Amino acid sequence: MIVIDIQEYYTQGKLSEGDAQKLIDSVNFAVNHTKSNNVIYIKSFHRLLNLSFSYPFIYVSYDLAAMRLDKRMNLASKYFFTNDNSSVFSIKGLNDFLKKRKATKIVIIGLMAEETICESLKEGKKFGYDMYMIPQAIIGQSQKSKDKAIKELSKEGIKILNINTLKN
Repeated sequence: MIVIDIQEYYTQGKLSEGDAQKLIDSVNFAVNHTKSNNVIYIKSFHRLLNLSFSYPFIYVSYDLAAMRLDKRMNLASKYFFTNDNSSVFSIKGLNDFLKKRKATKIVIIGLMAEETICESLKEGKKFGYDMYMIPQAIIGQSQKSKDKAIKELSKEGIKILNINTLKN
């Protein structure tokens, strides 16, 4: 199971408190019903362009505060990767990790349905993985756009799991 971008930057800054808590509760439920060795966390990082009056005049740094996972998250494993792309499968370390563990089936949850979730599910399928999603543990920009993304992904062969049927 890959948990994408459940970071304070999003859950406390971009989502309503109710939507954030509902998402975190669903993600925690899914994580609690997955073997901890099979849970991977992805954190997006944000590059900041800095301008200065002294040398170096222009440089890039990282917003480390934006990378903090939400404290309400159940962290079941020690497997963390960072991403700055639209798909988690652009992370070489993650791909190596999955190959080493001989992964064949991957469940993706988190945010955003129309962006990283969608791109990651599609790319994972291209890489030959059986790809799954749990709609109750995914959030989108709106319910309508999330439903549209899930419908599109389903047509492309991404399988849907119902959170209520999860077993360890």
